[in-house]
Amino acid sequence: MDDNVLPLQPGPDELVDDRYLLDTFLEHTPDSVYFKDGKSRFIRISHALAERLGLDDAADAIGKTDFDFFAAEHAREAFADEQRLMQNGESLVGIEERENWEDGREAWVSTTKAPLRDRAGRIVGLFGISRDITERRRNEQQLAEQAVRLAEQTRELEQMMLVDDLTGLLNRRGLQLVGEQALYKARRDGTGVILLFLDLDGLKQINDGLGHSAGDEAIRTLAGVIREVMRGSDIAARIGGDEFAILLFDENGEAAARVVERIEQGAATARERNSLRYELSVSVGICEIDPRTPGSIEELLAHADRSMYDEKLGGRAAEPFELGGRRSA
Repeated sequence: MDDNVLPLQPGPDELVDDRYLLDTFLEHTPDSVYFKDGKSRFIRISHALAERLGLDDAADAIGKTDFDFFAAEHAREAFADEQRLMQNGESLVGIEERENWEDGREAWVSTTKAPLRDRAGRIVGLFGISRDITERRRNEQQLAEQAVRLAEQTRELEQMMLVDDLTGLLNRRGLQLVGEQALYKARRDGTGVILLFLDLDGLKQINDGLGHSAGDEAIRTLAGVIREVMRGSDIAARIGGDEFAILLFDENGEAAARVVERIEQGAATARERNSLRYELSVSVGICEIDPRTPGSIEELLAHADRSMYDEKLGGRAAEPFELGGRRSA
């Protein structure tokens, strides 16, 4: 005998009585413990499981199956798992099961099941132990729901940070984020891009003469016109007090001119429809972007901005919706 191993000390007879140990375990364990025969019928269960099943005496479960206590869906799944376990001899360890009860209750348990073998090694049934984890699952579900709500709130907050409050269009930050992604894709696909830079003429005069509410009305009206002429692939933003930008994809100069013309026609219609007390005049700068052209959205905006102001210096800004000089970035 190994000198480091202490001999078993003599003690009460109960400590070496296997039947007594099993009875005590089944009587006092807080977990649901059960033994079943080859047809998945209960042959012995713990006191805790009897209480969960609504039985006054654990012996009342003998000969019954899950179909006598649980809803059919759960009983079928458990029966299928147990029959496969007894056929292949492979234990199920720590699986999480949803228990649906006939009275409509729902619970979750962590279950381990193993084959029950006779003294000759033949599988004659199974035994298992289940621990109620309903509270833990409920907490996890609440945390998951909170995480979803937080993610939604975060997205909404991010969206609010990317959208101009007055017009509902993207703001400058939104154009940088969305526009850079679209520009990256266009360059990878070899798609041409045109950037329009629009400046609402006379906003200061409108504000000084008619008040800031009239100026806000002019900005919203122009934004509405832009929104009406946009296609699904276009990106529009209000990037400053009186400045707007539109990204057009897979376009050429003629198509850009048509977009500006539609903005002009839409503005005239909106002015009449809304009985505006001022002219709605816009200067436009155009930046044609070859897919091989480097530069960020901000750099391209600067090019289009200079194009627009070149038109103003040329003395043509007084005419509504003058098309700016075409300039490649």
